[in-house]
Amino acid sequence: MSSSIKNSSITPIRFSSPDIAISYIGRFWLFLIPTILSIVCALFLLFHLLSDRTLRHTLHNHVIIVLLCMCLIWEMTVAPAMMHVYLFNVVWSQTSTFCMIWKFLDSCIYTSTAKLVAWASIERHILIFHNKWVSTKKRRLFFHYIPIILIVMYGVICYAIITPINDCKRKFFYTMPFCGYSSCVYNSASFAVYEFITGGFASSFFIGFGSFFLVLRTIYQKSRFHQHIQWRKHRKMTIQLLAITSLFYILYLPPIILAITKYFGVPSYVGSDYNLYAQFFSY
Repeated sequence: MSSSIKNSSITPIRFSSPDIAISYIGRFWLFLIPTILSIVCALFLLFHLLSDRTLRHTLHNHVIIVLLCMCLIWEMTVAPAMMHVYLFNVVWSQTSTFCMIWKFLDSCIYTSTAKLVAWASIERHILIFHNKWVSTKKRRLFFHYIPIILIVMYGVICYAIITPINDCKRKFFYTMPFCGYSSCVYNSASFAVYEFITGGFASSFFIGFGSFFLVLRTIYQKSRFHQHIQWRKHRKMTIQLLAITSLFYILYLPPIILAITKYFGVPSYVGSDYNLYAQFFSY
């Protein structure tokens, strides 16, 4: 989810007042159990995908491998820091440096995840219907590897620059997740809109329409050409994508749509409760 959704005035800040009606200790358990299960699952999947040469070299698995690695980093850094706040009502290390690194990791990984899923929604069309685009090493580099690398690099470089900008002397609150901190760059409405369009809106558009039309195109191809072997291969890629994007349909796309409608004049209270819970459970 675009960091502007969390930090700008377009939609509520993720941890702002009014807050969700779940106590800190309740949030701790809601984080602890799924995080442990997710780490085990991610490690198992990574071992499965990386130990098998065929799976390791299959193009449609590469974005999944990157997503799993990023999720593991988040689960081993950001999540424990959040659970510490929920359990002890205080940040683990009460320094501005720790808070900024914490915020950087969350923003970078959270935003890059949405963009990687958006790219996966596009790339599946290339791999299934335009496989000649990745038929050579040079084409694979241009249409497959470079987009993934650029998405990850953009997130790292962008938030490494943005996060430490605190010329407006933003205060740190050491009893809140991320110390209640957000970069002063979000005081600029133009930047918030830019990030919302390039991150939140663009990602939601490609995730929504990319996965929807992938299903339609795959079904159409099966009914037209009756290629049973190819259909089984395409069905696996389609199901893999839909299994991931289904979470975005529930927790990611509706807040984006609400943010767009509010930008055009819909009252701010419309869907505000849903936004608060969607932002929390999107983790």
